[in-house]
Amino acid sequence: MRLIPKKLIFILTMSFVPFILSGESILEYLEGDVLVIRNGEELDGDFGMELDQGDVILTQKESLAILELEGGRVLKMRENSSLRLENLSRNTSLVLQKGSVFSRVDHIINGKFEIRTESVVAGVRGTEFFVSFGKSVDDAADIWLCVNDGTVEVMIPETGDSILVNEGEGINILGGRALTAPEAYEWTKDLNWNTDPDAGNVKDETDLDLQQSVYRGRRAL
Repeated sequence: MRLIPKKLIFILTMSFVPFILSGESILEYLEGDVLVIRNGEELDGDFGMELDQGDVILTQKESLAILELEGGRVLKMRENSSLRLENLSRNTSLVLQKGSVFSRVDHIINGKFEIRTESVVAGVRGTEFFVSFGKSVDDAADIWLCVNDGTVEVMIPETGDSILVNEGEGINILGGRALTAPEAYEWTKDLNWNTDPDAGNVKDETDLDLQQSVYRGRRAL
């Protein structure tokens, strides 16, 4: 029987400045095949396509999508990823169903921004971070998170356990329910954080399966 892990909560701790939400949510950029599932209908993604609350964005093999949400919140989805736009209000809530996503969130007040998986909630007010599914343990996938800017507090509500993940560090949540100590993973240095096509290549080609497997192997020694 599949065990559903308890939720983890990621809380950003940093100073804030006011930021007002404005504009619309759009599919800013794409490479390869990107689909938008809307009210059960499958649509081909296109540059500048307006996105609605409830949409599910799917990136296929060797594809990527960059979403710009209200308030300048930017997301970059790697290949073979699925992201549901659950709530596009100032209390933004997104559900990563598979794959991985980069997030860049400007400082805001009077609202929130969170990315959830089945077992993890990453809630922030302003930072740049990466969340990815990894290998599965007893049918529950590892969750990886690394921080490029800001500080994130990881907490397990049931036990009250918590730990800070600082800028330049990452953490592996084994099976989505067991914390490991934050550390500066060597492989995260190869991640492509760029979300602006005008500034250069935006495709991240890091071999996550290989790098994460190597890390897990070292921990087993």
